[in-house]
Amino acid sequence: MEPSKRLEDMLFLTEELAKLLEKENAALRTDRLDVVQELLERKTMLCRAYEIRVFGMKQDDAQFSEDDLPNVERLRELGQRVEELVTENEHSLKIALEVNRLFMNTLQKAARQATPNTGAYSSNGLVAPSQHALKKQAPSLTLDETL
Repeated sequence: MEPSKRLEDMLFLTEELAKLLEKENAALRTDRLDVVQELLERKTMLCRAYEIRVFGMKQDDAQFSEDDLPNVERLRELGQRVEELVTENEHSLKIALEVNRLFMNTLQKAARQATPNTGAYSSNGLVAPSQHALKKQAPSLTLDETL
């Protein structure tokens, strides 16, 4: 493939990746994990295509003509923008995962401390169930790891 065509492909892929990362970052800021999930497949596809094109350009050691220089500069600018968006995206994803982990830990602690209480006296004269009964009646908990 000629260098001009590869450059055009790279510009298209980089622009699309930048748009997608902007959408994903906005969704992460507003806790719209459903939107993040919807974008995941396209993000993966764009990243793979981008990686393939970059690898191909490195292999060919493409030389661009004078006419391609504006597009090369545009690609550099887009590359810097994508790098900033990826950094923001990584940070936002780490925060979302940490918040989910903390929430689940808090929920787990609360579930462990929750004791079913019938309000009746047990055989030893206490209102709360015995430790043996607590172990048998421990509530179950499931974890949805969508991220």
